[in-house]
Amino acid sequence: MTDASAAPPTTEPVIRPRRSLRRAAAPLLLAALLSGAGGIGVAGPAPATAASGPSGVTAIARRQYSLEIHGGAAFAALHRVGRDATLLRLVRSGDATATRAYVAREFAAVWYHLHVSRVRVLQGARTVADAGVPFTVAPVQMALHGAGGRVAGTLQVAIQDEIGFVRFMHRNYGVDVVVRGRVPGHVRTSLPAAASVSLPAAGSVRIAGQRYRVSSFHDHAWNGEPVTVSILQRG
Repeated sequence: MTDASAAPPTTEPVIRPRRSLRRAAAPLLLAALLSGAGGIGVAGPAPATAASGPSGVTAIARRQYSLEIHGGAAFAALHRVGRDATLLRLVRSGDATATRAYVAREFAAVWYHLHVSRVRVLQGARTVADAGVPFTVAPVQMALHGAGGRVAGTLQVAIQDEIGFVRFMHRNYGVDVVVRGRVPGHVRTSLPAAASVSLPAAGSVRIAGQRYRVSSFHDHAWNGEPVTVSILQRG
């Protein structure tokens, strides 16, 4: 678990474990999650037992992953950042240097502690500012409007990194998880011995002398990167 009081990355992004339950530290985001504003709401982990097998837990994992991208907490965080008056003023001004400095400073000082894992500001296809953890779930986005309603930029926000999702599932459901992307080094797992093992989409595999039943699903990470999420259960 990442201590919310710990200093977030200030220069190069640092991979830190994140917990979905840290929403409790941000009442606005928690309220949005419970009410389902902008997406599916969930009050806590759904019941799951060892007898349900990896496919049953995989269905829960798929829903949780979707919530991290499309749920109310994601949209609450997006609109909270998007309503930042200073950010809007800087984006409208076209001052890329000042915008970049402000995003880096606010991410470290404020947004990171409100369960924001990554923030990016675009103007057209050009990235103006990008701060946060490198391997996150896919972001939600909104237009930032300038004078006369014209679009001054696009804001993208992700509220969960992949290792946080892995640890959430491992902690709450007792399964091991491997998230594997396409970018070199984009592998996060609760079972280090599984990081370099070729896993079946479904079936069984032996890792470090232990047999695991495997079930999996596909989704996307930051930049639309395809990811495969594998659920491993002993037996």
